[in-house]
Amino acid sequence: MGPCGHGTGVSGPAAADRTRLADLAEQAAREAGEELLRRRGTTNPVEAKSSATDPVSAADRASEALLVARLRSARPDDGILGEEGAARTSHSGLRWVVDPLDGTVNYLYGLSDWCVSVACEDAAGGLVGVVHAPVQSATFRAVRGHGAWLGDTRLAVNDPVPLEQALVATGFAYDRATRRAQAEVVSRVLVAARDIRRGGSAALDLCALAAGRVDAYYEDGVAHWDWAAGALIAQEAGASVSPYGKQGLIAAGPALIADLQAVVG
Repeated sequence: MGPCGHGTGVSGPAAADRTRLADLAEQAAREAGEELLRRRGTTNPVEAKSSATDPVSAADRASEALLVARLRSARPDDGILGEEGAARTSHSGLRWVVDPLDGTVNYLYGLSDWCVSVACEDAAGGLVGVVHAPVQSATFRAVRGHGAWLGDTRLAVNDPVPLEQALVATGFAYDRATRRAQAEVVSRVLVAARDIRRGGSAALDLCALAAGRVDAYYEDGVAHWDWAAGALIAQEAGASVSPYGKQGLIAAGPALIADLQAVVG
């Protein structure tokens, strides 16, 4: 089963149709990435969202506007859900879930761990997913039932990996009360695992898991657009992916996930 109880079988649109959807997702993500690159280092007015440390910039909004325009032009009957407010009811049975800039803080600080995340879902869950990291010149892509890829390289999670040798990725909420609880969890993981990595982008953390660059990922307090594409990429690379906490996700190789779940609670 996929995250939040959605299946990830091979039902749904035919393979050729899925490939066209993935091509559209990748094209839109690349165009949005180019827009974000153009805006780097320029004046990007920033506002706070859920807290003083949760920023949204003009670049976030410009990227989402580009994604929505591109997807609506190509697929006018599909639904859309976007982090910066895009919401459109589906009349086709398909819905696009977009994060126009995952890793906004990294982007604003000139760090490289930020990306554009585009997923398409049907009634069974994730159908296609693309995560494009412009600074890294990396485009991760998955089609349900057809594997996960970075360019021409098929991805596979590290498995089996014992917990004491596992490199575990995670992230932290903007809300300070939630961070206190997360600090207690991460202290347990630090004792049980090899080490922790915190990149600042849930989508890229899940892609790192798919590519074998980390062995597991968990995080509470993430929204659907944060993981929609990355979770499918991780699953298609062989990861087990499950809901975690109040609003989160945990993912790892099948041999590792139960032991990690026992530690994070």
